[in-house]
Amino acid sequence: MVGYAASSIPLNSDIPWQRVINYKGAISQRTSGSGELLQQKLLEAEGIKFDKSGRTDLEHYRWEGE
Repeated sequence: MVGYAASSIPLNSDIPWQRVINYKGAISQRTSGSGELLQQKLLEAEGIKFDKSGRTDLEHYRWEGE
């Protein structure tokens, strides 16, 4: 549900939508059909690393809440 809602947020929003990735550690396709490359670039700019298959290590980067 969160991923679906986040995929509907406009790319130019102040909401940090790029931080929502799927349970596999990969970027899901947005409902608009675009934005996946931008999402990865924004996350990489925050220091998130992706492997060759486009996945990140959730054990390392997962946010557990406050």
